Amino acid sequence: MTEVSRVIAPNPGPYTGPGTNTWIVGAGPVVVVIDPGPDDDAHLAALNKRLSGKTVGVVLVTHGHPDHLPLAERLARQFQATVQRYPELGDADIVRAGTLNLTALYTPGHSADHLCFLIAEDRAIFTGDLVLGQGSSMVTYPEGDVAAYLRSLDRLAALQPRILFPGHWDPVTEAAAKIEEYRHHRLEREAQILAEVNRGGGTAPDLPSGDVAPFPQTAGARLTPQAAASFVTQREYPSQREGHSSPRSHQSMQSVTIVCQQHLHKKPSLRENLRDGRS
Repeated sequence: MTEVSRVIAPNPGPYTGPGTNTWIVGAGPVVVVIDPGPDDDAHLAALNKRLSGKTVGVVLVTHGHPDHLPLAERLARQFQATVQRYPELGDADIVRAGTLNLTALYTPGHSADHLCFLIAEDRAIFTGDLVLGQGSSMVTYPEGDVAAYLRSLDRLAALQPRILFPGHWDPVTEAAAKIEEYRHHRLEREAQILAEVNRGGGTAPDLPSGDVAPFPQTAGARLTPQAAASFVTQREYPSQREGHSSPRSHQSMQSVTIVCQQHLHKKPSLRENLRDGRS
C-alpha cells in the first residue's frame, strides 16, 4: 500500500468541513502533493513541516476551486516541480513520479474541470469534491452538471475502489457503499424536486414553499430556482443509462423549465440552455 498522509488546510466552513485535505503521496525518492489548497502562509508552513526535507515531484490539482488550487504554483516553485491539472492533464493520462503511477480520471459534475486520481495497484482514488468523507457534494447551477456528476459516480463505481481519499473529511474505506449512497442521494433529490414541480402545477409561486431534505444537515432547505435548474440536466441521465426515455421525462423537463424561466427572469440564454437540457 502506497504511503499517504494529509495536512488539513485552515479553512473550515459549511462547504469545506474541517478544511481542505492536502494529500502527500509517497513515491520513493519523491512525493506527490494533491490539492495544495488555499494560498495561506500557515498552510504552506504546515506542508513544509510535514514534507520535512522530502522533494515534491509533482503537484496535482483535482479542480480549480479556491479551496483546492491557489497554493499550487507557490508550493511547486519551492521544488521546481510542475503543476498538473485539467485541461492540460486529460482523461486516462498517466502521471509518473518516482516509483508511482497515477491515472487521471476526468470526472465532471461538481465542476467542469474536475479530475480524480487513481493508484491502480492499490485501488485507491483521490476523489477531490466528487465524493466527500461525509455529507454531500455541491452540484450547483450554472457550473454543476448533475447528469455528468452521476456518470462520474458510475465510472468510479466500475473501478471497484478499495479506499477513497476525499477533498474534505476522512478517508472512506467502504468505497462502494459511499458511491452508491451518493448516487441514491442525487436520484432522491431529483424525485423530490420533480414532486414539488408536479405538486405546484408547473408554476412558480407555490414552489419556494416546498421543503426538500436530502441529508440531515440540510433539512428544511428551500427549493430554489438554482436547484430546479440544476436538475434539468439530470433529466438526460435515466434515458442515457437505460436506453429509453422515462415516461415522465418530457413533461418534467417542461415543468422545471417553466419554473426556472419564471424565477430567473426569462433570460434568453438560460431558456436556450434549459430547452436543450443543459445547465
